[in-house]
Amino acid sequence: MAHDEHDGVDGYRIHLFFESGNNSKARTMSVKNDFLRRYRGVGAYVIYRTPFYRLRVGDFRTRLEAERFLQRVIRRYPSAYVVKTKIKFPKLDSSD
Repeated sequence: MAHDEHDGVDGYRIHLFFESGNNSKARTMSVKNDFLRRYRGVGAYVIYRTPFYRLRVGDFRTRLEAERFLQRVIRRYPSAYVVKTKIKFPKLDSSD
């Protein structure tokens, strides 16, 4: 479940949700599943650091890309914001 934020390359994600306490894991997974249904193809990562479960989405190489996606989701997730972090290695375009 947890994504190791030490692997990958520098980039940005959208911090969508965090919670601690009773049922925080289940609630975080519920938000993740809802997000994945709405935004197919966008990665969603649950990170646990005591005492919080955090949900971050996307693998954006630039802050501008992340800000653009944030504008798409901000109405549904009003507390969302951009964070600088490690992201998955981008897929190479094989059409070259």
